[in-house]
Amino acid sequence: MKRIKQKLSEVLDFSKSSQITLVLFIEIVLGVLFTLAMLAVFFKLGEDVIDKEVIFFDEAIMHFIYSFHSPFLTSIMEKVTFLGGEIFLGGATLITILLLFRKHKKDAVIFAFILVFGVGLNLLLKHMFQRPRPDLMPLIHEITYSFPSGHAMNSFVFYISLSYFIFRNTANKKLGLMLSGLSAIIIFLIGLSRIYLGVHYPSDVLAGYVAGFGWFVIALVFEKTLIFLRLFRKYEVDKKY
Repeated sequence: MKRIKQKLSEVLDFSKSSQITLVLFIEIVLGVLFTLAMLAVFFKLGEDVIDKEVIFFDEAIMHFIYSFHSPFLTSIMEKVTFLGGEIFLGGATLITILLLFRKHKKDAVIFAFILVFGVGLNLLLKHMFQRPRPDLMPLIHEITYSFPSGHAMNSFVFYISLSYFIFRNTANKKLGLMLSGLSAIIIFLIGLSRIYLGVHYPSDVLAGYVAGFGWFVIALVFEKTLIFLRLFRKYEVDKKY
């Protein structure tokens, strides 16, 4: 116990040794707190889904959105939902990794890690909850489980990661902010399209967003923790000499 307290004290001292280490330490702590909050929200949603406490909320929103059904709007929503599908995101992910790898190999590896494991996490969560798809008025057919929405979660992870790495690597921060805003609109529309097309409940989409955001933050915390520990080990070595 004394050893642990001593090590924690050394870490805190190190975190205050420079502006970089202090910022890293604060980002890690805030990231952990945010992740815990996202986990709490997600599993509360999951509990409400299991107990069927969100069914009236879900159906009220679905019926409202269904009232706007039209051939023209359906055509648009089918195109929007494609932007969050496996084919488009798979191809876009591969292209992004190749482009990043040319000048930012580390970012390319992190991007690939976030996307690949994000998809795996979504499939795991679907099999944990095994919620059937809505059967009110589906306009397209899906065979996997409903909760959380894969389109919502995977598109959130892809577009927020893309925005983050563009913002991090571009000198034009205004362009980075504009792309981030565009990504937010696309993410919202993809989630809306899944409800409109009748293949997801609103709570599925909300849970997909929460899970996607939580996973993205976990990945960033992991990256920043590795950087912090590498600097801390160097700091300890330097202190001995």
